[in-house]
Amino acid sequence: MMLWGVPSDVKRFFRPVTCAASKAVRRALAGMVLALLLAPHRRSLKTIAGMVAGHRCHVGTISRRLDNPLWHTRDWYGMLYAETLSRVDRWERRQAHQRRRQWFAVIDTTYHESVGECMENMIVMSRRKDPARRTTRHHAFVMGMLLTDRGARLPLPRKSYYTEDYCRKHRRRYRTQPQLAAAMIHDLVIPEEVEVIVLFDSGFDASVVHRACRKRGFHAVFPLDPNRVLDRNATQDAAGISGEKVVEWTRHWSRKEFAILELQVDNEAHVFVRRRHVDNLRVKKTQRRYAVAARRAAVSKLGECLIVASYKENRKVALLPGHSGDWERYHRAPICYRKEEAHRPARWHRKVLACTDPTATARQVVEWYELRWQVELFFRELKSRMQFECYVLMKFTSVERYLDLLLMGFLLLEQQRLRDLRRAGAKIGAVWVHARTTDRLRMLEVLCQRWNVECVGRRLRTPAGSRRLLRELLRQAPCQVA
Repeated sequence: MMLWGVPSDVKRFFRPVTCAASKAVRRALAGMVLALLLAPHRRSLKTIAGMVAGHRCHVGTISRRLDNPLWHTRDWYGMLYAETLSRVDRWERRQAHQRRRQWFAVIDTTYHESVGECMENMIVMSRRKDPARRTTRHHAFVMGMLLTDRGARLPLPRKSYYTEDYCRKHRRRYRTQPQLAAAMIHDLVIPEEVEVIVLFDSGFDASVVHRACRKRGFHAVFPLDPNRVLDRNATQDAAGISGEKVVEWTRHWSRKEFAILELQVDNEAHVFVRRRHVDNLRVKKTQRRYAVAARRAAVSKLGECLIVASYKENRKVALLPGHSGDWERYHRAPICYRKEEAHRPARWHRKVLACTDPTATARQVVEWYELRWQVELFFRELKSRMQFECYVLMKFTSVERYLDLLLMGFLLLEQQRLRDLRRAGAKIGAVWVHARTTDRLRMLEVLCQRWNVECVGRRLRTPAGSRRLLRELLRQAPCQVA
């Protein structure tokens, strides 16, 4: 698809950046982000450079923009993020009717594997003890996503992970991934009346992350590391469990403490957050079955927490001869400390969760932690549908600018979703409410096609306009792109 120009809705979205930027940035930014969104699956510099007819450029110009230090893409993304967050907050505050709102901040790390040895800031992951594995090189980004009451997905400003060699070369301060996650939590801007739950996996179960959550007054939900132990206090000393490993302790809980929890689209609390195709929103498609139990306990270096032992059923796993489909058999099984053994397919999958809010219930903790999967879906959409993994860039600063531009495009799609919610309302099962990135890109293509028809219609009203349209077509011929 070829565009005659940038639609007015897209220009209006970038106005917080372009109103204070140079003329070159005002002309190029919106068209470049739109070209990245609408480029075909086999992306190349030529397809990006020639996507918007009124903003066509040489293919080398795209590379120079990514390498240009005057393109402060991270600052621009911060401005667009703040403006989008403000609009979402204003609309959702009116929908809440003075009800206390609850938002979720999901944090995780995404990696991009590359075979290039000359690219900057690559993490080398060796084969270690497995000779079948090859040595790989990766770029790493600590990223987060803010999930609101009505299902808005706002990517937080990214935090790039810099290796120690890269920091020494460019005189940067080295920070680990948990330290980057703590900085992301510290910088998170949230309305005062909103309660925030931070979700992350066991890789971010670090003191610096928990300290940042406590300082901001946020609660955290995360899976416990098998080596976490119970703290020593009078109550737990009397019970004889002080110093015992928490995950191992949950194996001694009786069957009577567990309850079967069945969740589906018509009884879950956060249905707006789930992005699914309409055909996958049927009750049969959304059924999940758990066996859950909860106890309060003091965990070492964490304090008072709610410990939730959960077993999720996977009916797609066939039972072997002699195996039982009862969850209690997996409850009594030994703890797997090797990741290779822990991720083997099983009918019931064990997960021991900790919640720093002791007043929560087991059902709430399970439903909250289920939302962590939304960031994994975001990573898949970013790498596959938005083609983040297709880059071959030597300088890491160029990679960062490329990622920032894609995140701007993701924010543009969320802004279009907010526009549809204002017009048609938030209805469970509606396409514009639960649409994921692929469906939102199709809606953006429809918007651009209407813009094309309107442009051609305006030009064809007069003979002078027809001649001008013909001159533009000849001037913007594809052979002049590269």
